[in-house]
Amino acid sequence: MRGLPGPVRARLKTLAPTTMIRFANWNISTLRGRSTELAATLARRKVAVAFLQETRWKANRSRNIGHGYKLIYTGSSGGENGVAVVLAEHFHDSVLQVRCICDRLMVVRLLVEGVVTHLISAYAPQVGCSDADKSLF
Repeated sequence: MRGLPGPVRARLKTLAPTTMIRFANWNISTLRGRSTELAATLARRKVAVAFLQETRWKANRSRNIGHGYKLIYTGSSGGENGVAVVLAEHFHDSVLQVRCICDRLMVVRLLVEGVVTHLISAYAPQVGCSDADKSLF
């Protein structure tokens, strides 16, 4: 005669709410003057946060690029090795701080569901760069 099974753990009936954030990383050296095209592609792929390298924009600014996306970028006067972060519309009001450390490194602090999140966009020096640029990075 079989008895009842042993003690069984109680199963969790409800899951904690989670937010799925889709990230993308893109080297856009060949994309010139087509920021709305970039926004359309990100919207089609449902990307919430995108990190861009080799941007050619000069200055430290942010601007809307269409389809509900905001571009936050940094770049030097040479305008070759900048980095940027593109945020979807529901993160626009969540930005706490933007720190542009150099033209190749940027940190964006976001508040996501009560948790402070650090987004880091970096572009490491390549083989063709000088040793001074590599040691500075």
